[in-house]
Formats: sequence, structure tokens, C-alpha cells
Amino acid sequence: MFTVFLELGFDHILDGYDHLLFLAGLIVVATDWRSLLAVISAFTVTHSTTLILSALDILALDPVFTETLIAASIAYVGIENLVREEQTRRWIVAGAFGLIHGAGFSGHLTELLRSMMDMGNIWGPLIGFNVGIELGQIVVIAISVPIIWGLKRIGKWDLLVPEFSRVLAAVGVFLVIQRVWEL
Repeated sequence: MFTVFLELGFDHILDGYDHLLFLAGLIVVATDWRSLLAVISAFTVTHSTTLILSALDILALDPVFTETLIAASIAYVGIENLVREEQTRRWIVAGAFGLIHGAGFSGHLTELLRSMMDMGNIWGPLIGFNVGIELGQIVVIAISVPIIWGLKRIGKWDLLVPEFSRVLAAVGVFLVIQRVWEL
């Protein structure tokens, strides 16, 4: 069961365009490995925590409300990329929104885990799903960071970051409106 859920977690992050947009918004302004690792670590720890709490029914958030907050997180990082010169405390933003993203991840997992709970085997699938999400994030980061930093080195990235961030903010606002409409 671990490997089945590992694959589900991996596929979920790669299919989760909203999570990928948020992650992209965080990493486009990372200036070095230290800041990148701080942001990714904060996001990972917090989303893993709420994923587990939500999947175990310890934390229950309305899925539409959660998805709306995830959309707002995309708009926020896009706007923050435009208005903040210093990104020294970005890990705090990543951690705070990671709590919400973890609850969003769990929405897809909870129903599957309920059958596992009845069989007394919840931890293997839960850990597998979480590890799958992390592996998916690592793949995305391993592909995108060298491209981003390569563009920075040749002086093109500073021209692209504001445009990317405007698009990111606009997509986030659009998703908020779309999801509020569902409330």
C-alpha cells in the first residue's frame, strides 16, 4: 500500500497546478540555496503537519474554504514578489501558507484513508502519500531552479520575475473569485 499511495502523492503534486504555482512563486525570488532550503523546508514541515492532522480527522476545514485560501496564497506570493525588495523572511510566508496547502492535500486523501483506518493500516498509506508529494516537489524544484538560476546568471531573470509575478497574482485572484463563487 505504501507504494500505491507514494505514487498517488507524486501524481497529486504534479496534477495540482495551484500548489505548483504557489511553489513557483516562492522559488522564483530565492537568491541562494540557503534561502531556497529555508522556504521549501518551512513549506514541507507545515503542509505535512496539517496533511496528517486533516487525514486523521483531528483538523477539519471546509474544502471549498481551504481551496479558496490556497488560491489566495498564490495571489499573495505574486503580489509580494512585486512589492517586497527583501525576501529574508519568506520562510514564514511559506510555513504559514503550508498549513493551508496541507489541508488541501488531505482532501484528496481522506476518503481513501477511511477504508485504511477500518483495516487498521493508516500510517503506511499516509506516509507514502506525503513522501510522494515531497518527491514530486523535489522533481519540480530540481528542474526549475537550474533554469531560473541560469537565467539569473545571464541577466534575463530580473526582467521576467515581475511579469511572472503579475501573471501569478492575476491567476491567484481569478482562482479566488472562481472558488468564492462555489461557496
